[in-house]
Amino acid sequence: MTKTERLFRLFGRQIAQGEYAPGAALPSEAELCKRFEVSRNVMREIIKMLSSKRLIDAQPHRGLSVRPREQWNYLDADVLEWVLEKEANPLLVRSLIEVRSLIEPVISRWAAERATAVDLVDIEASYNLMAANRGNAEVFHEADIHFHHAVLAASHNPIIQQLSDAVGALQRAIFDFTFRSSAEHLELTVRQHLDLFDAIRRKNPDAAEEASRRMVAHTAERAYQVSEDRDQGSD
Repeated sequence: MTKTERLFRLFGRQIAQGEYAPGAALPSEAELCKRFEVSRNVMREIIKMLSSKRLIDAQPHRGLSVRPREQWNYLDADVLEWVLEKEANPLLVRSLIEVRSLIEPVISRWAAERATAVDLVDIEASYNLMAANRGNAEVFHEADIHFHHAVLAASHNPIIQQLSDAVGALQRAIFDFTFRSSAEHLELTVRQHLDLFDAIRRKNPDAAEEASRRMVAHTAERAYQVSEDRDQGSD
């Protein structure tokens, strides 16, 4: 990771985690260069990157400021990671799950209608990787995300496919929040993914949509339980 990337992540994390209040003015470009000990060109690149994530407003002749939270790009994986790593945000997670419940069952239905043999190989490979790595959280997690990417690709909808990174960011944030390493949870997760894969393989759109709805509903239940546990732990 380059120095620019490290400072970009540091500054982005500081903004997302409230060191600079939403709506507040940020230090000038010159002050930021001095604070982070970087050149003006490097600082401008960092500002440009954070502006693209809608964390800061960098309009010419107006100075720098933090955008209101509701304007942040929560479909960006970095923004979600920075926001959620400091503390659980049940409202944000619930909103993410609502979006998943809106789009994923329909994507699964399309995949059951349109998946090619190549698509099925990709989905099955991801499922097999999950099933074989119950004891390796990192590999299991990445295989889970790739499984959903493969289902999305199998929808063969070019507009939805352009949302692949955004959908992946939603899933990654929710998985990070709700993941549990218990054997019971992992077994259920694997079984739910097998149910969805089987429905897509059998070209049964109704079953695929229902399997996806059950999967998202189970995620919502886990998120609610995690929120409750954390609230009780903070009492």
